[in-house]
Amino acid sequence: MTRPSQRDFGPQENLSTDQEIASLLKAIEQERIPDRLTKLAIELQNALIQKRRCRPLN
Repeated sequence: MTRPSQRDFGPQENLSTDQEIASLLKAIEQERIPDRLTKLAIELQNALIQKRRCRPLN
């Protein structure tokens, strides 16, 4: 079974996805980021890194 992230997209789908990503990035860049949100994002990132380090390798 193929995961959605593994399937091949056609040129039109890639262009649409690229445009959507560009639009989202532009919107994100224009947003003011509260310090609390930044702190929580860093804490989440650190927790995910720690979880990955503790997971046994297959």
